[in-house]
Amino acid sequence: MKKIVLIIIIAIVAIIGIFLYGGYQMFSNEIAAMQSVQEVREGVYTLHYKGDYGFKGFLEQGGAKTDAQMATYIAGFLSHGYYKPNVTTPEGGCTTVTGGNIFARNFDWDQAGNYMILHTEPDDGYASIATSNLSFLGFGADWKPTSNTEKFMSMASVYVPLDGMNEKGLCVADLIEIDGDTDVPDTDKPDLTIVGAIRLVLDYAANVDEAVQLLSQYDVFPSVSRMHHLSLSDRSGNSVVVEWEGGELKATPTKVVTNHCLSQVGDSESIAESIRRFNMLSAEHLPVANRQQAEDAIQAASYSGETKWTVVFDQQRLTATHYFGCQWEEPLTFSLTQHNH
Repeated sequence: MKKIVLIIIIAIVAIIGIFLYGGYQMFSNEIAAMQSVQEVREGVYTLHYKGDYGFKGFLEQGGAKTDAQMATYIAGFLSHGYYKPNVTTPEGGCTTVTGGNIFARNFDWDQAGNYMILHTEPDDGYASIATSNLSFLGFGADWKPTSNTEKFMSMASVYVPLDGMNEKGLCVADLIEIDGDTDVPDTDKPDLTIVGAIRLVLDYAANVDEAVQLLSQYDVFPSVSRMHHLSLSDRSGNSVVVEWEGGELKATPTKVVTNHCLSQVGDSESIAESIRRFNMLSAEHLPVANRQQAEDAIQAASYSGETKWTVVFDQQRLTATHYFGCQWEEPLTFSLTQHNH
């Protein structure tokens, strides 16, 4: 009898061991990413995700035309069905300026939040540094990834980058396009939301031309009932704004992007402030030839109290320097090359 009991105990222990090992194998990338989450300043976190976070599979199954559809996929892949984020995207006024292998951007928004600096190394794409606002995951405006469960949930931010630079020096940033066309024809192309388009560019495009070619293969849909446009810049000095009019992609060369459409002329009063920033930067700060000039320009375009972060990407050194809340004397600098392995 004792022998039978011992055999049963050994069998149960073996089954538990197999289950735990299998569970670790299933979640190994997610566990490593979860354990990497750190608070580097109050309200500012970092996450390093190395391995497959499912974006290729997301594209292969047709992408998503709404934030809710994308959230469903994120839940299915990252958590194997254990949670469902509610991805949203911002409304606000933002600015980018580029030149001298520097790409600088202000993220202006009227609500506070906590932030995630994302370092991703996908199995089948380029490594990148990107910025995400954690309040856009749908867990609450003041949500923080402090517990292990919350850190696990925060991995959804990998799918919600708002600006970034990859290892090839290609930079991209999302900006609200106040007068943009939200009528997107649903063709037989696969679908993407604007944050999905940013992840596509960071993971798979080495330069602006490749980014435009990739984006042209998708129907890109608006978020929060507003259209967005993408500011793109690469090491060669090529820089454009990508916009969608009637579903047609239009890439317009420019060194400055604010919040009005550049592929067509608009006269709405709602874009007056955007035009003011655009004209001020174009007249007073171009051409940008070095980092200091880029920082001076982007600071001049900052909204007092509404600029949640400014990031300055160095496309040669592959560094990202973040300033939160216009605290220009307190930068946080991250190096893409030092983290890759």
